[in-house]
Amino acid sequence: MAQAHAPVAAQFAGVPVASLINEFLRAKARAGRSDRYLRGLRNSLVKFSYGRAKRDITTITVQELESWLNGSGWKARTQKGYLGDVRTLFNFAAKRGYLTRNPAAAVELPAAPNLTPSLHTPAQVKKVLDFARTYDANICRCLAVRYFAGLRSSEADQMLETEIHSEHLEVTAAKSKTRRRRLITIEPCLSAWLALGGTLPVRGNKSNVWRDFNAAMVKATGVTWAHNVTRHSFVSYHLAHFQNAGKTALQAGHTEAILFANYRELVTKAAASEFWAITP
Repeated sequence: MAQAHAPVAAQFAGVPVASLINEFLRAKARAGRSDRYLRGLRNSLVKFSYGRAKRDITTITVQELESWLNGSGWKARTQKGYLGDVRTLFNFAAKRGYLTRNPAAAVELPAAPNLTPSLHTPAQVKKVLDFARTYDANICRCLAVRYFAGLRSSEADQMLETEIHSEHLEVTAAKSKTRRRRLITIEPCLSAWLALGGTLPVRGNKSNVWRDFNAAMVKATGVTWAHNVTRHSFVSYHLAHFQNAGKTALQAGHTEAILFANYRELVTKAAASEFWAITP
């Protein structure tokens, strides 16, 4: 007599949190998600699994998730990011039949403040690039690409000389955060900085190379450094100068909604014109 199969829900009962996370990350890796994306997910989910790795996923409650997020001292923006990753994890579990509902879907958090992106003024950009020019030609080349083409630091760190063409830079799908290939126009100011020479990618341990450069640059110029300041500067000055949100979004690999929410009217047209006139 054939043995009856257990219902799907019964087959999957008792999946531990750690097992679900491992299966989820493997699935995302097979789907071709970038290393940077996977590292971000792993960081969030390791924090979530602490103290509950062996717990059955069906025992995780809305109240527990709220206590975890609100009791850790994280800023609202960080809480929102971690909650998004946990929601994605539980959506994955529901799609595979491990859960009937997503407990993270009912969690509500305070709205994250709409922070103004950190920018460098044209004068500060010139100081940074002039210092980099004397410090290391390869770093200067990389910074020019980040300032005037808006590459993310991870994209610039992987760029090869074969991807720098006469009129555009190519960010391949494999190196893009969004996994979409894009071509970025080389404006005259960037062309002038590239003509100085240097080679990409910058060699050496990236953390050490940029830590040492930043320390020397800040000491020499007094220009402070914020996360993503080169990319934020590019997007803000590009939007103000070219007055074309679609073009700026295409060049930066953003959506127009993000542009208008975060970058609109941050700089004047006069400052933007000064930025795009920066040359060696």
